[in-house]
Amino acid sequence: MANAKSHAAHVSARVRGMKSHLMDTNDLDSLLESAGPDAMAELLLTSPYESEVAEAMTRYQGADAVEDGVTRNLIHTFTKLRKMCDGELADLVGVFFTRWDLNAVKSLLRNRHHGLDAESGEGSLLTSPSISPALLNDLASRDTIEELVRGLIAWNSTLCRPLENNLSAYQESRNLRVLEDALDKAYFVNTISTLDSNKSVNAQFVCAVLRLEIDRMNLRRLFEPRGTDVDAEDTLRELLSNGGVSLDTLRAIASSASPERAAEQLESTAYRGLGDALKAFAQTGHFSRLERAFDLMMLEKLKRASQRDSLSIAVLMRYAWLKYNEVMNIRMISRGAAAHLPKARIQEEVLYV
Repeated sequence: MANAKSHAAHVSARVRGMKSHLMDTNDLDSLLESAGPDAMAELLLTSPYESEVAEAMTRYQGADAVEDGVTRNLIHTFTKLRKMCDGELADLVGVFFTRWDLNAVKSLLRNRHHGLDAESGEGSLLTSPSISPALLNDLASRDTIEELVRGLIAWNSTLCRPLENNLSAYQESRNLRVLEDALDKAYFVNTISTLDSNKSVNAQFVCAVLRLEIDRMNLRRLFEPRGTDVDAEDTLRELLSNGGVSLDTLRAIASSASPERAAEQLESTAYRGLGDALKAFAQTGHFSRLERAFDLMMLEKLKRASQRDSLSIAVLMRYAWLKYNEVMNIRMISRGAAAHLPKARIQEEVLYV
């Protein structure tokens, strides 16, 4: 026990030191006010991204250099976090980091499903702490879903094997959710089922975070616009199990006559503060505001947990989430500037924490 506490203290101290190098609001605003991606790259040469961006600038220009550099820095950072952990902590950190790999896989599938090639779909591909920019580009260049699935399984068979098992169902229906739901069930639902028997504080906290992620997906599914021929029970059957919201509440939301009535069902849950974002999503189908609301809620949960216990895995998880968010912010600013979007429009997409 003493060794475990000593290791946790060592990891916590190192992570807190790394956290001190994250950008603040003023840093992000400086990038936003810069005169385009080339100027952004120059600014990043005086930041913790210096070495990776300098290397990227020898091979790319503008937004491509920025994106390559910050992505490589993210991969290096997550690799460093993995290496500083051992035992159960290392296993749980690996489980948590997989959520971003999963999101990157989904973005690749989505682009291929919609017929976007590597270049035209580049801005919609999500960064992964385990997929290098070169590999991401290679996977995005696959001509068919079948070729992409083969490439993904070769990269990570544990995460992506469900794609192979459900490929024929996708080919028959051409419904991308067949593949996405298979991935979500294998990662979120099955991981919680496995970890539930581990009563350690860190394992149970990871379970709680994964349950929140399941709730995010379930609530998004419940509030998304749907046809009048889809009834409540049909929707409920599509939801993931092992979330934190009770089945009764989920059924009440699914059966509600309006987004406003559906949001009322959340008043007795941890998601009562998300009512406005969920109603806006239901009315517009645009989920960026909803995703930001969930991310802020998650970061607040991680912040409270890390303050309660400075030796908790929550300290590392919060830093990892903040670091990933920072890289996504830089990417959005760079891509927005390259597309000559108004600064106010770009700023709307930046998640300040």
